[in-house]
Amino acid sequence: MEPTPPAPVPGELVAATADDLDLVTKWFAAFMGDADEQAGRPRGSSAHEAPDRSELLRRLVGQQIWFWVDEGGTPVHLTAASPPSFGVARVGPVYTPPAQRGRGWASNAVAEVSRRLQAQGVRVCLFTDQANPTSNKIYAALGYRPVVDMANLVIVE
Repeated sequence: MEPTPPAPVPGELVAATADDLDLVTKWFAAFMGDADEQAGRPRGSSAHEAPDRSELLRRLVGQQIWFWVDEGGTPVHLTAASPPSFGVARVGPVYTPPAQRGRGWASNAVAEVSRRLQAQGVRVCLFTDQANPTSNKIYAALGYRPVVDMANLVIVE
């Protein structure tokens, strides 16, 4: 995939740090509920669980979570990526708080994270919910293309 740069917006991508753990924890949890709603499901109905604080801290120390910050340095968006496995890194989650949506933060952050990973020689992928037209539109505009449809089956005890 060759990323298609979106229209530039003010601000920049910065690596989140361990000092950002509280905000990262809050935004990861908000992502789960918002993703359910955007896909037409009740909040909390997804079988996925947000990572615990120790996992998020490990990802912060490994510089796998970034913020798009506005011109004043305030975080307005979060994009994360998994460490590469077999030469492929997965981008996600991608979260913008409701008050900040529609400004291009996510498009610019995902494009820049994708570019940085590719510059390291890593292939990038992401998972998106087919029921979420917003994220699907953004990712297609950036040059991502559908490769496979998947189902997530969870055994609940």
